[in-house]
Amino acid sequence: MTSERPNSARRSWTRTYRTGGLVSVLLGFVTYQAGRAFDGGFVSGMFDGATIALMIMGAYLIGASTWHARRSEQDLDEGKHWLPSRDSARDEGATDEEGH
Repeated sequence: MTSERPNSARRSWTRTYRTGGLVSVLLGFVTYQAGRAFDGGFVSGMFDGATIALMIMGAYLIGASTWHARRSEQDLDEGKHWLPSRDSARDEGATDEEGH
């Protein structure tokens, strides 16, 4: 029962990050369109800055949600981690057995 809580909490954070990221990206598009209404100057620069900040924050949150989702999948393997050195050693052993 205690093992279910961390996974469900992690899934909840994943959904929160993904939703927050998508909302930030959409708000970035809205501020971009709103900024096009101004010809230049300080207000246009504020909209440009808000667009960049919202897009970067949205990309970070979407990336964090992907990272959390992958991490929860790895936890299901009971701590077994993939190492490239073990993978190449296994491949070399297979070629030696075949006689190549």
